Amino acid sequence: MTFFRPLFNPATGERIQFTATAETTSGELVRFNWRSEPGGVITEHVHPGQEERFIITSGEAHFTLDGKPRKVRAGQTVIVPAGVPHSEGNAGTADVEGIVELRPALHAKEWHEALAGIIADFNTTPRCAPTDLLRLGMTFWHFRRESRVTSPPIWLQNIVLPPLWALARVFRRRAYYDRSDSRTDSEPPAGEASR
Repeated sequence: MTFFRPLFNPATGERIQFTATAETTSGELVRFNWRSEPGGVITEHVHPGQEERFIITSGEAHFTLDGKPRKVRAGQTVIVPAGVPHSEGNAGTADVEGIVELRPALHAKEWHEALAGIIADFNTTPRCAPTDLLRLGMTFWHFRRESRVTSPPIWLQNIVLPPLWALARVFRRRAYYDRSDSRTDSEPPAGEASR
């Protein structure tokens, strides 16, 4: 059996731990347990080729879907169709917990692991974007099918990121490093995902 260590993003206040991946679902979906700390915010973004589903199990999450605010409480589900701009946040005083699914899986697992690796290994802005422009171009262009932030505008990203990606390749930079893989041979200690 494969287990996964939890990943934490201090900029968004979210912690995720995979429970199903492209490998285990024949590419159908990626699923992870999700926790958002009070004050946590995931900036507006789109998944160009994936539907995202949030099943809230505790707390109250605040979403925007295509600019419209929506509160989702424990026991409720929100489905974000592919290509719809959305953001998530926790305006409360307690953690929000849920299960998130992305369909099809594409490389969503590697995208989240790459972000966690950047945060752990490199200098980043307060929003956890790499300060190294080549790393930023390489990572964000490589995973453009999985997720795109909406600011700066995508048309501008389409101009700026490809040359950075190409230059990063010349310098042998990679978008994903094997050390970022969250798979582990043993189950994390009880409660580790909740820390």
